[in-house]
Amino acid sequence: MSVDRADFGAFFAAVRGGQRPFRWQERLLDHILRTGRWPDQLVAPTGAGKTSVIDVHVFAVALMASGHPVRVPRRLALVVDRRALVDDQHEHATTIATQLAQARDGRSVLARTAAALDSLRAGRREPASGPLSIALLRGGAPPSRRWLDDPLGCAVLCATPDMWGSRLLLSGYGSRAQAWPREAGLLAYDTVAIVDEAHLSQQLVVTARRVTELATIAEEPLGVPVLQVVETTATPRADAGVAVGVEPDDLDVDETLRQRLTTSKPVTLLPLAAWPIPHSGPARKAGVTTLADEAVRLREAYGSTVGCFVNTVAVAAAVAEELRARGMETELICGRLRPYDVARLRPPASKLLSIGGDAAVDVLVSTQSLEVGVDLDLSAAVTELAPGGAVAQRAGRVNRLGSRPTEVTVVVPAADLPAGAQSGPYQRDDLAAALTWLERQSADPAGLAPWALREPRPPAPALRRDLLQRLELAQAWHLARTSDDLAAGQDDLDLWLSDSLDEPDHEIGLVVRRALPADEADAVRLIEKLPPRPHEVFPVSIRRATKLRERLKPGSVLVRPGDDAPRPLAADDRLRPGDQIVIDDSNELFTFGVVDLDGNQRVDDVLDKLDEPKPGEVVLRIERDTAAHRRFLDAVAATAELTEPDPAEPDPLEVARLLRVHRAELSPYPMVVAAAGLLDRTSDERAEAELTLHWQDSDDGKPELSRLIVVDLRRATDDAELRQTWTPRRRAVALQQHAEAVAERAGTVAARLDLAAELVVALRLAGLHHDDGKADPRFQRSLRSGTAPPEPLAKSGVRDARRSRQLRASSGLPTGWRHEQLSVVRAWPALSTLGGRWRELVARLIGTSHGHGRHGFPHTSEHLLADADEITATLYDEGLWDELIERTHIRWGVWGCAYLEALLRAADGQVSAEGS
Repeated sequence: MSVDRADFGAFFAAVRGGQRPFRWQERLLDHILRTGRWPDQLVAPTGAGKTSVIDVHVFAVALMASGHPVRVPRRLALVVDRRALVDDQHEHATTIATQLAQARDGRSVLARTAAALDSLRAGRREPASGPLSIALLRGGAPPSRRWLDDPLGCAVLCATPDMWGSRLLLSGYGSRAQAWPREAGLLAYDTVAIVDEAHLSQQLVVTARRVTELATIAEEPLGVPVLQVVETTATPRADAGVAVGVEPDDLDVDETLRQRLTTSKPVTLLPLAAWPIPHSGPARKAGVTTLADEAVRLREAYGSTVGCFVNTVAVAAAVAEELRARGMETELICGRLRPYDVARLRPPASKLLSIGGDAAVDVLVSTQSLEVGVDLDLSAAVTELAPGGAVAQRAGRVNRLGSRPTEVTVVVPAADLPAGAQSGPYQRDDLAAALTWLERQSADPAGLAPWALREPRPPAPALRRDLLQRLELAQAWHLARTSDDLAAGQDDLDLWLSDSLDEPDHEIGLVVRRALPADEADAVRLIEKLPPRPHEVFPVSIRRATKLRERLKPGSVLVRPGDDAPRPLAADDRLRPGDQIVIDDSNELFTFGVVDLDGNQRVDDVLDKLDEPKPGEVVLRIERDTAAHRRFLDAVAATAELTEPDPAEPDPLEVARLLRVHRAELSPYPMVVAAAGLLDRTSDERAEAELTLHWQDSDDGKPELSRLIVVDLRRATDDAELRQTWTPRRRAVALQQHAEAVAERAGTVAARLDLAAELVVALRLAGLHHDDGKADPRFQRSLRSGTAPPEPLAKSGVRDARRSRQLRASSGLPTGWRHEQLSVVRAWPALSTLGGRWRELVARLIGTSHGHGRHGFPHTSEHLLADADEITATLYDEGLWDELIERTHIRWGVWGCAYLEALLRAADGQVSAEGS
C-alpha cells in the first residue's frame, strides 16, 4: 500500500480533526518534494499553524517510502526554548503516532501512510513501537533513547536548544558519554532541524549550519542528506536564504487564515507605580492586586478563560493565590511543573490547554512557558511588560481563531525604567524598546493582530554577547574525543550554543518519592529498581537547585547519566545538566505544585499514577501502607519459601494470580492489571517483567514482606550498557549467532539507506567482528558463574544488573576492560584483504561499537592481554589506533564517522532487543 501527493489533504484532515491544510502548508510540502530540501526560512505569523510542520514531515517521508523520487530527511527536530511548547509539540506528534499505530482499515489514508512508513524498516524481525518514532529532549526529563535504534524510520524529536545542540556537538546533556557519538551522527545526517523563535537562538543556528558545512567538506561524502536548518520567522529576511510561508494572496483565499491573522486585538497600557514588581513588601502586594483586578475585569467583559502572563514564578503563584481567594477558578502553569501535572490540563483530562478551552476555568496564570505555539484560544489577556517578541507571542494565545472581540492589557511602568531594571529573565534595554513599540501599537486599531506585527516588527532582544562564535574543525576534533576526560567539558558548550555568555542556567530534574528508606543503601537500591520516569520529573535550573539543596532533608539520591548506579547525594556533589535528584515526599519545597525557593508545601509521589501505562513504563509498587496492600503482601509471602538469609522469590505466575484475586482493592488499578499481564508472560524462555521483593523483620522476628515491585523489563532494552551482556530472553545467546545477526542487520540498514557498496560491506564486516573480544575466557566467566561455557557466549541469562557487576568483579578482568578493544586485535588479520582506508574504517567501527575508544582506550597491550602480541602493541602502545581514528576523521568527517558508528550500534541494539 502507498500514498501519493493527492492524499495530503485527506491525511492532514485525518490527523487534524477535519481541518484542511492552508495554501502555505501545501506549498511547503511541494517545495520539499521538488527540491529534497526544507526552506531556510519558514514564514508563519502566530496563529498560522507552524506545528503542522510535523504533519508535512510525516507525509513527505511516507511519500518517499512510497516511491517518490526525491529523498527527504527521515528525522525532524523541532527546537524551541519553551518547555511548554516542547511538550505541546511532543503531544501533537504523539497523537499522530498513535493514530498511525492504531490505523486498521487498510484503505484509509492513515493506514496507507502507516504502511508506507513501516516499509522503511524492513529487515527487523520484531516491529518497532509504531510507524512513527517520537522523542522528547528537554531539561529535567529523562531523555528519549529509542530513536537511536531506528535510523531507517520516520522520527520527530521535540527539544530545547541546549538539549538538541549539546547532542549535535557530541556532548549530550543528560546522556552517557558512550551515547554522544551516535546522537551526534543521527542528528547531523538525514535530519532537518526547525528552530522556532530563531532570533532568540542565533548562536545555535550559526553552529548548526557550521556543522552542516564541516560534514560536507569530508573527503568521502556518505551520500546521505546532511543536516538542514530552518529558521521560523513572521517576516522573511532577504539575506537568510529561501523562504516559504504565508503570502498576502493567501489571505484572499483562506478565509480561516485571514480571520486568524487579521482580526484586531486592541492593546491597552496599564501603568503601575512600582514596576518591575518587587520580591516583597507593599509594592509587591500592589502589583499582584493590580494584575488580579485586571484579570477579573477582563473575565467579566469577555468571559472565560482569561490569560494572565507574568515574568516570574513567584509572581505567578501570588496572583493565582489572590484570584483563588476571590473565588475565581484559576489554574497555574509554568515550566517547573511535572509533565504529570500539565497532563491534568490537557485532553482527555481537561480541554484547557487546547483550542476548545475549558469554560469552567476563569483565569489561566502562566509565565513565559505558554508564549509560543501552544494552541490556546483565550478570551482576553493581561500581561506584564516583556520584550516585544514575548508580548506578541502572549497576544497570540488570545482569540486565536479570530472569532470574537477581545483585548490585551499590558502592565507597564508608570515612569521611566531605572538603570539596571530587570523583570524575570528580561533586561532593561529590551523592556524599554518593547514599551516604545507598544505605545505605537496601542494607537493602531489592529493592535497586536499577527498580520499587523509584520511591519513594524516587535523589537528583537539585544544579543548578550559581543560576537557569534564559529565552530572550527580543530574544535570539532576536540569534541569528538568523547572517551577522554577533556579539560573543556560540557560547561563550555555555551560558547557555541547560547546567545548569552552569562552564568549558564541549565537544568536538572527533581523527583518526589514517598517514604524513601532512611538507610542510604536501601534508598539507592530502591531507586536503582525504580529510576525516575519522565512524567514525574520537575525541571529545575541548576542555579535554583543549588539553593534548594540547603533546604533538603537528609536521604536524597543522585541519579547521574554515566554512573553505574544511583548514589546518595553528597554535600560536595557539583550538579550537572541532566542530573536527577530523588527526594522524600516530606520535603516542603513547593507552592501550588510549583518548585519554589520560598515554598512550604508538599507534593505527592506520582510514579505509578499513569492512567494508561505505555510499553516500557509499567511500574507497580505495593507497600504496607494500607490494609488491602498488607493482605496482598501477606498472601504473596505465604507462597514464598522462607529460606535464609532471604526468603526465596515466589513464582511470577502465582504473583500474577494473586494480583488478579486482589485487584479490586489494590491501587493503582491500571498498573496492577498491566503488571499481572507482564508476569503472565514471564517464563523460562522470556522475561517481560522483573519481580523484586523487599523483606523486613516483623515484631515476632519472622521475615515480613514490606514491598513488592514489578518492573517492565522491556525498558531494559533501551539501556545500551545492559544490552551488551543481557537479553530479554532468559536463555543465553551464542557469540557466533549474535555476530552473524548483527552483520546481517547492519548490511540491511546500510543498503536501505543507499550507502555506497563499500560502506555496506564495511558495516557488515564490523558487525561480524564487533564482539570478537568477548571470546576471551575472562569475559566468558563474567557472563555466568562457574567455569566458562563450552561455546563462547555474547549474552548471558543473567538479568540482574547487580549480579552482572558481581560476576564481572570476580572474572579476573581489569577495571574498565573493554571487549571491543580486543575485538579490533582479533579482527585485524581478517581485515588484511581490504584496502588500507577500508581496513581502518572497519577497525574503527569495531572498536567504537559501544561508544568507547574515541580516541583512546584505558588499557595498554600489557593489560589488555596477558600474552600481548605485535598487533596489540602496534595498535595500543605505538599509536596506530589514534592515527587510525584521525585518518578516518579526515576521510569521512567527524560527524560522518559518528553516523556510521550510529548505524552499526543501531543494528546491534535492534538484534539485542529481539533476543539474539
